[in-house]
Amino acid sequence: MNHSKAMIVSALFALLVAGAVGVAAFRAPVARAAVDCGISASDIAQITAIQNDPSLTSTQETNQELALRKTLVGETIACAQQEVQTLQTNLASTTVESDAQPLQAQLLGNLNDASNYYDLALTKLNSVGIAGSEAIAQEVLAWRAGTFLPLSENVNNFILWAQNQNLFDTAQTRMTQTEQVVSFLENISPNSALQAAFDSAQSSFGNAESENAAAKTALAQNLSPDQSLGLIKQSLDSLSTTYQNFFTVSTLINNLLPQ
Repeated sequence: MNHSKAMIVSALFALLVAGAVGVAAFRAPVARAAVDCGISASDIAQITAIQNDPSLTSTQETNQELALRKTLVGETIACAQQEVQTLQTNLASTTVESDAQPLQAQLLGNLNDASNYYDLALTKLNSVGIAGSEAIAQEVLAWRAGTFLPLSENVNNFILWAQNQNLFDTAQTRMTQTEQVVSFLENISPNSALQAAFDSAQSSFGNAESENAAAKTALAQNLSPDQSLGLIKQSLDSLSTTYQNFFTVSTLINNLLPQ
């Protein structure tokens, strides 16, 4: 290899290595504990204490129990409303590309529906008795478990997915840079090991992009949070493999350069 070609290859190689080393560590998905907005055992104990208080008349017992039940249910709903507001703020402040904005808007709309549901539950609570307060509490807790918690997890998954898109943009840049170096060297002196390592990088990056797109589709179709989170994790695992292949390519290129 002549001196001018060696200088060009060295410059390209330096660019590739600098880019690869400068990539931030991948964010691995982590399990998120749900906020506990339910009625606790200590809350039930307070109700039981009123029911078993011999000093209270029947009317006093009913009035105190109703007041406590309404307070507890109201606090539960207020807690859930705060959770909705936090998710709305986090989701609205997440920067996404134009193709993901409809999904972001859809999730924000779903959160707004959840907020309206809790508002209606609070309104109904004002005019009910003990049986009615029990029914509202059961309805809200069942709706929260079956509808809201999956929604909240998918919102968190979408935020995670959106935050990870810069990793894919960076990887695409690295892929382009790597391809330039490999193509240059292959034109000078074909090397099967180098080409195989680059092909592996292309393959793992293709997998990462497919899994990343599948995660977005799972979120748009409102599939289970476990499915979307699993696809996000798979895409990051494939992206990590891509960078391992990039380093292999870099090592091979370094060995090919004149010392």
